[in-house]
Parts: sequence; structure tokens; C-alpha cells
Amino acid sequence: MKRWILALCGLCLFGSSAHAQFSLGDLLNSSTVNKVVGALTNKDATLTVADLAGTWRYSAPACKFESDDLLKSAGGEVVASSLKDKLATYYEKAGITSSRVSFSFADTTMVMNYGSAKLNGYIVKDEPSGKFVVTFTLVGGHIPVMVMDADITKSGNTMEILFNVDKLVDVLVSIASKTQSSTLQTISNLLSEYDGVLMGFELTKQ
Repeated sequence: MKRWILALCGLCLFGSSAHAQFSLGDLLNSSTVNKVVGALTNKDATLTVADLAGTWRYSAPACKFESDDLLKSAGGEVVASSLKDKLATYYEKAGITSSRVSFSFADTTMVMNYGSAKLNGYIVKDEPSGKFVVTFTLVGGHIPVMVMDADITKSGNTMEILFNVDKLVDVLVSIASKTQSSTLQTISNLLSEYDGVLMGFELTKQ
């Protein structure tokens, strides 16, 4: 059964104080939710492909819930925070570590390194939606094998890049070892319990 994100948020925020009375204003004034709301509403819509230039190395798992509803998004961030701890263990088992995973961007081209494997591709921004679109390719970048939206945010030398779970897992499985592929499928199964979740990486610029 799919999880109700807003209900979980309510449990997280109010469970320890059953008799306290909270208004919507109290909720939105809490420091945790204010931080989340700020992150949601201050997303830099001016971020361009050129802003991504350079090499970015994996530093931590990233996930979030894709929702236009502010309260659901806030609840999703609370749950996503706990999911990141679980993902960290699975990522390491799948060989997703700072020494093995990195992204390099130059103009509209990109390269993802995963251990000894390398995935070429290119990235563009769809201006009407504000979404970045990543195309992974084979044979020197000439044959597209997977096209998917990328949710990208950047702050200084830190960037998060997130994708649809199933599509990202499919891409990684195609170049992973048998053991790593099994772990990646476990991650996919874990996240399939949640509606609208995106999965990806927190990256640090080199």
C-alpha cells in the first residue's frame, strides 16, 4: 500500500505532543518546515546547463518527493530525510561511493563515471517546464539509450541531481556487476512503496 506522506509528516511533527493544539500558522512557523518551504520556494529557476560545467563527485544519496502541493512536499522532505539514511547503506553496497561515482559537464555534453564504467550523454534544459533533460548514449554518443528528466538544484559547490527511480536504476544496472545490480533492484523495490519519489545524488564540485 502506498504511504500517505502528509499523514507521516503529521506523525513526525505532532506525535510527541498528543495534547498540544497547533494551527496552520504554528506548523508553517516551525523551524523545520520553514527550512523546507524556503528550499522549495527559493529554487533557482535561472539555473542553466552552463552553470553545471565541471566535474562533480558523489558525496551522499539524494531523494525527494515530486509534488506541487506545498504541505505534501514538506511532508515528503521529512520522510525523504529518513530514506536517505537507508539509501546510504544500499548505495555503498551498489558501489556508489565518492571514489567511484562522478559527473562531468562541458557545454551540453556529460559523462557519468560509475566505477570503471563510463556513460556518455548530453543534457539540455526544457525552458517551458524548467526541467533538465538527460539523454544517455552509446557508441561515442550517437545512439540514445535512455532519455529522462533530471531535477537539478545547485548551491555553491554542492549540487543535487535526481531522476525517476526506475529509469535511473535501469541505467545503472546496464553497467553494474551482478551483485551491484541485485542491490540496485532492492533500492528500486524500497522506493516503489512511495508515490512520486525521485532518486539521485548529492554531488560536490572538484
